[in-house]
Amino acid sequence: MRGVMGKMMNTRLSKNERWERILSRLNNDVTVRISALAEQFGVTTETIRRDIDELTEQGLVSRTYGGAASRSLTAEPNLLQRRERHVAERQRIAQLAISLVQAGDVIMIDSGSTTYQFALALSARTIALTVLTNCLPIAQNLGGIRGFKVILCPGTYSKTENAVYGQETIAFLDRFQANKAVIGAGGLTANCVTDADTEAAWVKRKMIERSEHTILVLDHSKFDLQMFDRVCPLSHIQDVVVDRDPPEELRRALRAAPVQIYVAN
Repeated sequence: MRGVMGKMMNTRLSKNERWERILSRLNNDVTVRISALAEQFGVTTETIRRDIDELTEQGLVSRTYGGAASRSLTAEPNLLQRRERHVAERQRIAQLAISLVQAGDVIMIDSGSTTYQFALALSARTIALTVLTNCLPIAQNLGGIRGFKVILCPGTYSKTENAVYGQETIAFLDRFQANKAVIGAGGLTANCVTDADTEAAWVKRKMIERSEHTILVLDHSKFDLQMFDRVCPLSHIQDVVVDRDPPEELRRALRAAPVQIYVAN
């Protein structure tokens, strides 16, 4: 037993090696979880928490709820890569979010990994809806379903997001009024909704402006994450649907806005 334990201790990574691997992970992933890193490296969560605190002090990463995020405020994986992460959590969020939709609603849905799951869940409902979206996969999944009228926005095509953006998209959305906007986000802080992509942020803002009610859908990895562009203050959204309770400061800010919090346990 001592020989086995000694071998395990000898293969344990040094602090510098852990730091290199954490930073390497963040080159591909927007966020990393403390619990996942601790399991991967075979150390305690307290050890990883200290690593992240030190990396944060050096300005190499940003501390988030339960983990760390890349210091890049504008870079994030493409839509296809994001759709492969937190799938179970986003499916739970989607199932709860569709319960907030009523027959006859006009809904604006922006492009995103969680809004994509929302659209997949919505496709199973047998109600009449009108959907406006700038996301091609969402339009493809909802188009042709009985009772659904799907309108795809014009604009400049983004291959990485499989969606359209730009002045034509904004001008087109400005023609319509919707009952609800269902949007995702790159981050959610106690001050505002944020996103990495300015073009995407403009679409979100316009959808919020042209809708009576806004539903924000996002998973816990976005908590306390400040990205490049400020989409809107918390007071501009009415509902947020998440997969777990937000941390205390964020929860207090949402309730003060006031925003209704739905947790898809």
